[in-house]
Amino acid sequence: MLPGKKLNLENPSLISLLESCKSIKQALQIHAQLILKGLNHNIFSLSRLISFFALSSSRDALDHARLLLSQIDRPNLFIWNTVIRGYSRSESPREAIVLYKSMVAEGVVSPNNFTYPFLLNSCARLSSVESGRGIHCHIIKNGFESDVFVNNSLIHLYSSFGYLDCARLLFSKSCQRDRVSYNTLIGGYARGGQPADALDLFGQMRISGIDPDEFTIVALLSVCSTLNDPKTGKIIHLLVVKSLDIYENNVLLTNALIDMYAKCGMMDMANTVFNTMGSRKSTPAWSSMVSGYARCGEILTARQLFDQMGDRDLISWTVMISGYSQLGWYNEALELFAEMEGVGLKPDEVTLVAVLSACAQLGALEIGRRLHYQYIEDRMLEKNAILSTAIVDMYAKCGSIELALEIFQGTPAKSRTISLFNSMVSGLAQHGLGRTAMTIFGEIESAHLRPDVVTFVGVLCACSHGGLIEEGNKIFESMLKDYGIKPQIEHYGCMVDLLGRGGHLKEAHDFIQGMPFEANSVIWRALLGACRIHQNVEMSEIAGKKLLELDPDHGARYVLLSNMFADVNQWEEARRVRKQMEDKGIQKPSGWSYIEFNGSIHQFLASDRSHPQAKEIKLMLEDMTRRLKAAGYVPDTTHVPFDIDEEEKETIVSYHSEKLALAFGLINFSPNMTIRIVKNLRICGDCHSAFKLLSEIFIREIVVRDTIRFHHFKNGSCSCMDYW
Repeated sequence: MLPGKKLNLENPSLISLLESCKSIKQALQIHAQLILKGLNHNIFSLSRLISFFALSSSRDALDHARLLLSQIDRPNLFIWNTVIRGYSRSESPREAIVLYKSMVAEGVVSPNNFTYPFLLNSCARLSSVESGRGIHCHIIKNGFESDVFVNNSLIHLYSSFGYLDCARLLFSKSCQRDRVSYNTLIGGYARGGQPADALDLFGQMRISGIDPDEFTIVALLSVCSTLNDPKTGKIIHLLVVKSLDIYENNVLLTNALIDMYAKCGMMDMANTVFNTMGSRKSTPAWSSMVSGYARCGEILTARQLFDQMGDRDLISWTVMISGYSQLGWYNEALELFAEMEGVGLKPDEVTLVAVLSACAQLGALEIGRRLHYQYIEDRMLEKNAILSTAIVDMYAKCGSIELALEIFQGTPAKSRTISLFNSMVSGLAQHGLGRTAMTIFGEIESAHLRPDVVTFVGVLCACSHGGLIEEGNKIFESMLKDYGIKPQIEHYGCMVDLLGRGGHLKEAHDFIQGMPFEANSVIWRALLGACRIHQNVEMSEIAGKKLLELDPDHGARYVLLSNMFADVNQWEEARRVRKQMEDKGIQKPSGWSYIEFNGSIHQFLASDRSHPQAKEIKLMLEDMTRRLKAAGYVPDTTHVPFDIDEEEKETIVSYHSEKLALAFGLINFSPNMTIRIVKNLRICGDCHSAFKLLSEIFIREIVVRDTIRFHHFKNGSCSCMDYW
C-alpha cells in the first residue's frame, strides 16, 4: 500500500493488507481492526502481525511485537522464533537470549533448528563467546549438533572469535557439509591469519565436488592479499572467469579482484580489472585503487584518483589519509582529515588511528587531544586495544607522557595488549624515564602476556637513556634464557648505545666484535656518538671509518665525525672530513623544526626567514640573544663551518630551526602554555645549553623532541640531566 492510501477496512482479509503495508502506523491500524473484529486471539492473525513488527527496522515496532507475544497464552514456536530473530539482529541482541530463556522456562514449546542460529548470531554480535558456549551446550542437550544449519552457525561463532581449532573440530565432525560450511571456515581462516589453511580447505572443497560461489572467491582473494601471493590470485581469477557464471556483472567479485591486485602491488592488473567495470565502477573499487597507489608510494596518482571519485565514503577518505600518514606526509594527512570533517563525515576507529599516528609524528598534541575528547569515549578505549594504543602513543610522542601514563593505567588489565605495553615502555624510554619503564615492563607477566622483540627494544632503550647499565645487561641476557627470544640487530644496537653512553667504550667495541653478525651503520653510529660524548678520539676513528664504509653517501655520518674532531680541537681532521663530504657532493641534512599553534603546524628551516611572522621572530631572536648574553651565556660555534668569522658563526647558531620555533612560541603562546617543538635532527649542544637558560629567563616550560629523545627544559635545567 502506498503511503497515504486509505486502508480498505471492510475487506474481511485484513491480514492480507500486511503484505502491502509500508509503515508501522498502518500496521497498528490493522491491529486495531483485528481487536474490533474479535480476531485478536486468532493465533494465525497474531503471528503474521508479530512477524511484521518484529522484522521491521524500528525498535518501537520490535518492542510492540514483544508486547503482543506477552499477551498470548500459549505462543507457538514460530512466534517465539520470530521475536528472537528480531532481537538477534537489533541493537539489543542480548534480549534474544533473555527471550529464549523465558521460552525454555515456560516449557510449552521446545526450540528447533531455526531457534539456535538466531541465538548464536546474538552471541557473535555481543562479542560473548561464553554465552555462545552456553547455547552450544543447549544445542548438544537438545540433539541439534548434527543439523547442518545449526552446525554452520556454530562454526561461524567460533571462527568469529578466533577459536579456529574449535571451528575446525566442528567442521570435521559434521556429517553434512555444504557450501556454507566451507565458506564459513575459509572466511574464518582468512580473517584469523591462517591463509595457508584457507587455501588447503578450498582444495578439499573442490575435491568434495562443491562449487565455490562469490563469497568463497572473495575470501580466497583476501587470503592472497594477506600472503602477498598474486600468483595464486591469478589462478583464482582464471578459475572465476572460466568456471563461474557469477563473475559477469558481479560488483562484489570485481571489487575483490581489484583489491587483491592492488594490495599485491600489481597496479597494471588492478587497472585492467578496474577499467572493465566501465560506468559500474563502485566506491570500494575506487578505494582499492587509491589504496594500491598509495601503498606503492605513488601518492600523487592516488590523490588524482581520489579527487576524481564521485561518491567518497568514509573508507575512501580513510584510505587516502592512511596513505599520506604511512608515507610520511603527515601534514597532508591532517589537512585531508580536516577536509573530511568539513563535509560532515565523522571518523571511525580506523580513521582515528591513522590521524592519531600523523599527530604523533608531528607532535600535534592540540589536534590529538581534540580527537581524543571529541570522538573517543573511555569505553571505546577499554574495548578497542588498537585505538587505546594509538592514543597512548600519540600523547607520549607529543611530549605529554603524564597523560599517556594516565590512560595506560586507566585501561583495565584484561584490555591491555602487548602492543599497548610496548607503546608505553617506548614512550617512557623517549622521555628518559628508565625506572618507570622498568616498572611497566615488570607488569607484563602479571597481565599474562609475554614480551616480544619490540618490547625488548623499548626497555633496552629506556635503560640506555636512563644510564641503567646493570639492569640493561640483565634484560639482554634474559631475552634468550627466560623468554626464548633470540636478540636481533636492534637489540645489539641498544646495548652498544647503553654501554657507550655509560662510558664503557672498550666494552661496547668488544661487544660489537662478538656479535653473531656484521654490525650495521646504526650500531657504528651509536658507538661514534658515544665517543663524541666522552671525547675518545682513538675509538671514534675506528667507528667513523666503519661508518663511512657502510654508509658513504649519508651526509649526517660525515657531520657527526667532523663534529667529533671539532669537539677535541682537531681542526685539520675536521676539515679533512668536511672536504671528503664536499668532494662527494654530499649535502648536510637540512634541519627543520615543527611547532603546533591553534590546530596548525608551523615548520621552520634553519636560517629560513619566509614565515609570515618573520619580522616578529627576528626581533624575538634578538631579544633572546640579548638576555642570554646578559646572563653570561657564550654561544657554542664549534660546529659551524670554519671559513667564516665568529660574528657570522653566532648569527648562524642563533637561526637554528629549533630557536626559530621557540621564538615563534614565545611570541604566540600564552605565558602558562608549554612550548612543544619537534626537530628532525638531534638538538645541538648550543641550543640545548641556550634552552636551559631561556626556560629560566622567560619562566617557561619548553619540550623538545629530537630524533633520539625528549628534552623537558624547566627552571634552567633539562630532564635529560645532560645525559644525551
